Amino acid sequence: MYLLMNRSGFDEETYFTFSYSPLLDDDGRVAGVLDIATETTHEVVTQRRLAVLGEVHATLPTTFTSLRAFALPVVGLLAQSADIARTAFYDVRGPKILLETGEPRDPRELALVLRALRSGRRLVVPGMVVKPVRSGTGRGILAVLVLCGTEVRPWDADYARFLAVLSTSVASALRDAVRRRANDEELRLRAARSEEERNRATEVSLALQQAVLSEPPQIDDLDVVVHYQPAAVERDIGGDWYDAFETRDGATTVVIGDVIGHDLGAAVAMGQLRALVRAIGYDSQATPARVLERVDAAIEGLGLGSAATATALVAHVDRPDGRSATRTVRWSSAGHPPPLLVRADGTCEILQIRNDLLLGMDPEATRRDHTAELGPGDTLVLYTDGLIETRETRLRDRLRQLAAVLAQAHDADLGSLVEVTLAGMLDGTADDDVAIVMVRPA
Repeated sequence: MYLLMNRSGFDEETYFTFSYSPLLDDDGRVAGVLDIATETTHEVVTQRRLAVLGEVHATLPTTFTSLRAFALPVVGLLAQSADIARTAFYDVRGPKILLETGEPRDPRELALVLRALRSGRRLVVPGMVVKPVRSGTGRGILAVLVLCGTEVRPWDADYARFLAVLSTSVASALRDAVRRRANDEELRLRAARSEEERNRATEVSLALQQAVLSEPPQIDDLDVVVHYQPAAVERDIGGDWYDAFETRDGATTVVIGDVIGHDLGAAVAMGQLRALVRAIGYDSQATPARVLERVDAAIEGLGLGSAATATALVAHVDRPDGRSATRTVRWSSAGHPPPLLVRADGTCEILQIRNDLLLGMDPEATRRDHTAELGPGDTLVLYTDGLIETRETRLRDRLRQLAAVLAQAHDADLGSLVEVTLAGMLDGTADDDVAIVMVRPA
């Protein structure tokens, strides 16, 4: 039971529990009533204050958009507390009251707020706690919180401790929210800078790749078609490349390769390897195996390192000797997917051999040449692994699927054959970059 008692010189809020029992005489009749009164003020007030602390912790915002938005739910909750006669949030600019509730301002309040701003420390005076709130981001004091006790409770150590804990809880939550916003903003700016750097690197990679992936030479008696398709998903540029050029003896060299990785380093390594293969192939006029051996040695000698690890396939298409229209294709593979030979009659051969090591792994590696005959109407098809590799299907089955797609459209012109191949193998999407080179005697 709530009782307002004037027992200490002021009207004090008190609580009592009453227990009533009948008093019986010797005959068992009720002769009176025993009333035992027990004061429970301390227990009631303590439980009430603990409940307020719990509600405040549950109400405190975890994000910070503005001081007013943060203070609004806190002030609204404390306005309902029987232990808080007044709550005021001060903006340090002025200082001025941003939000307040409860009784009118105490004459001492503004002077105490100014003292708290100067000292940066919490002030506890009879009936009032003034708490400066720091931003937690190195910007000094953000606000000042004022909490006033009621006149119906005695100002003692417990009351002062309650208001001090309450003010610290609010200040800590506000500081954490401001710090969290600052951290989120820093992360956002860092992510934006990272995205800008990534975009610049991608632009450089694309420019490099577009610069080196030039159109094939125009050869009167040989059709050469090249194609490059980036991955359908947004990602860094890859290391796939192709090349086609005439050597000094009139033969045509076609190259397909794939540097390990998908970043600016892979694009740079791709440009270096393409230039090495082209320069060595043109100058030496050696067989594909010897060209790849010399590229291995150059990777070691120039210190290109593991960034230049790549699969590659080099093929020389000889000129016809005049006695026959059939040409000899001599090729060597450094760990690259096997070439396909689509015959004029629609049959398709997978030129599968045991691959040599990838480029850049062993400068002393011995490489082997292989040969095939390319007749009129036949098509030599080179490609990178993005055309055939998937997570769901075995590589052998995908090779057979590629052979079937090529065989079905074997008599189409090379440009159309490339489009049919992409449509038949990728279903409009690709998880990796794809490069294709097709060669057909005119």
